Amino acid sequence: MSEIKEKMNISESLQYIFFKNPVLVLGLVLGQLAAGDTTLQNGAALSVTYLLIVVPVLVFASVIGKKLPGWLRVVSYTVLAALMLVPAYFICGSFSATIFDSLGIYPALLAVSTVPVVFASKIAEKQSAGEAALTGLCIGIGFAVTALILGGAREFFGNGSLWGIKFAEAVYPAVKLPFWGFILLGFMAAGVSAASDFFRKGKEINKNEEENQ
Repeated sequence: MSEIKEKMNISESLQYIFFKNPVLVLGLVLGQLAAGDTTLQNGAALSVTYLLIVVPVLVFASVIGKKLPGWLRVVSYTVLAALMLVPAYFICGSFSATIFDSLGIYPALLAVSTVPVVFASKIAEKQSAGEAALTGLCIGIGFAVTALILGGAREFFGNGSLWGIKFAEAVYPAVKLPFWGFILLGFMAAGVSAASDFFRKGKEINKNEEENQ
């Protein structure tokens, strides 16, 4: 029974990469990406930051947070998320010394958003440390996939470059505006929704065929 439960928990965690993508399906931290994720480097830096925030907070919630009073949990999760900006700063600085300066307030907005608190309170407190770590990792990967695609596309069409390497003349510089960030995220969300419906219908067809056999 425990083995079945463990497999179910792993399956649920993996959903956050695509079918429950934190940005494209759950609609979280849209503003930070639409405004700040304008290049591939920015997308990478925001992804590293988000991963370093979510995983430790969820593990902390699983091991210690659930033992704390309710009012103290929210405070501790937020403080830990903010503290994780320090290692994120140094890690991101290894591939671009000025990346955090160019991102401005957006890494900090990721830390003080309600996302780490909500996932920690609603999910991680009910999981083991390993399950919470896996959930945080999958959430971070789901965020990273979105951020890298969005940032890469906006840099390519807005600057004609990728990771600062020039390939062509800028095609549409306005794509780097927040307005276009929201539009592109909307198209990406629609794609994920269509893919989810396709897989769901495929499973239903397979299930019906098995029942008819």
